[in-house]
Amino acid sequence: MSTGFGEYLVLRRLLTPRAVLQVLKNQARSRPHLGELAVHRGWLTWGQVLGVISLSEQLKLRFGEAATREGLMTEEQIEELLREQQSATPTLADCIVELGFLDRHVLEREQRNYEQGVQMAKSKNAFAEGAAG
Repeated sequence: MSTGFGEYLVLRRLLTPRAVLQVLKNQARSRPHLGELAVHRGWLTWGQVLGVISLSEQLKLRFGEAATREGLMTEEQIEELLREQQSATPTLADCIVELGFLDRHVLEREQRNYEQGVQMAKSKNAFAEGAAG
């Protein structure tokens, strides 16, 4: 579920823009850091993580870019950590319910409505592209 769903909930007047920002901040705080995941896997030490963070800040690189640049991790390892990070991050829906903004049943109903709208829009675009070409 994307922030597009958050915008949808605002348009439906079920959440305020401020509530969506709070949900997104909560979600970001709950996301495990790549360095932490790498340490748990035994791929990096905490000292190496701090060095990568320092380098990434100096050169304005992402953590994974700095770690591969230093030869500490491979691109495959970074991709694996990114998948693990994504699966460990709570969904927007989970955060909305956790913060008490909406009941799970209401949220599930709205999510179905949103996804149906997205599918209809994709179908219309595909039809329009087919008719134009």
